[in-house]
Amino acid sequence: MEPLELIQDYLERHTDNPPPSLTEETRLDTLGIDSLAMYELLFELEDSYGVRFTDDTARPETIGELIRFIESTQPAAKNGTV
Repeated sequence: MEPLELIQDYLERHTDNPPPSLTEETRLDTLGIDSLAMYELLFELEDSYGVRFTDDTARPETIGELIRFIESTQPAAKNGTV
């Protein structure tokens, strides 16, 4: 599952009013989830993509920043060698 699809799926399962669509410009703080749910989303992304958000990782502010962070940790996927 692509990162954007995983985020959309998470929102559909964990929010009362998920947005009908997401764009790279969608701000994470406007998705209607509290800080605990945001951490749960980040943990789900960590499990799905093998990335790690550490305390010193700059917190993404938009869907696009989050996706780019995930993609930047997977160089083999960018080269098509997965």
